[in-house]
Amino acid sequence: MITLDPSKIRDVDIYGSIKQQPYEYYVKWATEPPFYIMVEGAPQLVCTRMADTRAVLEDHARFSSVKRPYPGTQGFYFFNSMPSVTDSDPPTHTRRRRLMAPAFSPRKLVELEQSVAAQVDRVLDEVDAIDGPFDAVSDFAVPIAMHTLLGQVCDIPSEDWPIFTGLISAQRAAFSQLEGNAAEKHAYHAAWDRAWRYCEDAIARRRAAPTDDLVSNMIQAQERGSELTAEELFATLVILYSAGIGGLINYPAWTLWRLGRHPDQLALLRQDPALIAGTITESLRMDPSSYASLRYAAGDFEFEGAQVTEGMPVHTLSASGNYDPERFPDPLRFDITRPTDWKTLTSFGHGVHHCIGNGLARMVTRTAVARIVQRYPGLRLETPDFVPRVEGVLKQRAPVSVPMLLR
Repeated sequence: MITLDPSKIRDVDIYGSIKQQPYEYYVKWATEPPFYIMVEGAPQLVCTRMADTRAVLEDHARFSSVKRPYPGTQGFYFFNSMPSVTDSDPPTHTRRRRLMAPAFSPRKLVELEQSVAAQVDRVLDEVDAIDGPFDAVSDFAVPIAMHTLLGQVCDIPSEDWPIFTGLISAQRAAFSQLEGNAAEKHAYHAAWDRAWRYCEDAIARRRAAPTDDLVSNMIQAQERGSELTAEELFATLVILYSAGIGGLINYPAWTLWRLGRHPDQLALLRQDPALIAGTITESLRMDPSSYASLRYAAGDFEFEGAQVTEGMPVHTLSASGNYDPERFPDPLRFDITRPTDWKTLTSFGHGVHHCIGNGLARMVTRTAVARIVQRYPGLRLETPDFVPRVEGVLKQRAPVSVPMLLR
């Protein structure tokens, strides 16, 4: 048992009120060393500087992704302790991730882009028919994301999409706080079981009649001796369906909210469509879909002046380092001309666990935002100073609603 330095203990709710409005904290913490929070009487370490975040996420020997029993971490067990790619370390992680890679290759993204653009236009036709404000989340980002990931990448019929939207909703309700939410677990387990049965049926159908989609390719790789177990295959599919969709929804929605809050930047983008790359990078810097990552200390050691013990949870905040004023002058300013390389950000994670779908998320967001901005010169927030309420499982930060006007 270690004796904690009292000066390193913070009485802050990083997954509650701070998650709702984190920006001032990001600026403050972007240059501060790791600190502890106390949950159920036990210490957990929080890392917020970019260098510390990178160090934790790339050092799987000292900071493991494998879930461990520890007080106050029940809220991170939203995949039912399945043998998943997200909760494993190399070499197991490498083997599991390799099977997903072809679905997100540059070649696949090129093939998908035209379909995504056509879907954006279809969604905009529907949005155009709405009398009054539309929601940049439910009316715009959600149908585009569903079409792309579930329809195009995974070849799931649209009538089955509610199975996975239901799982997402149930997960968000049950795993929005560190201790978990026992009152919401029944609905979550029912949604999980429904998705599990669907995956079982999908695997059986693809075995009987393979197609050129992610599920068929994974099954074929498994049957060629890829070492992926049946349980790992189930876990990979459920995680891809439920976790992957969140980023494809949140990224465009956050970007449109930022543009709506800053009409001067929206005008710049409209005048110069080539600024779309800078627009989605600046949005990624300020409001990534990922909020936090959790690792567990694999031993007793000191890290940047903080003592950690075997099994202690270590949290990294995905966006905090993106607000370091030395790296990003005036970090609270949304500036689509800021010369930022998205690869230098920690918004998509870092190391072996960097988001495998980052290319897809950037392509979808770039396409969706560019087309709506150019099609509607009057695009704006319904309420100019609107700030969205945030939801999502612990590791995500998702806007609930972003009401906007087209004209």
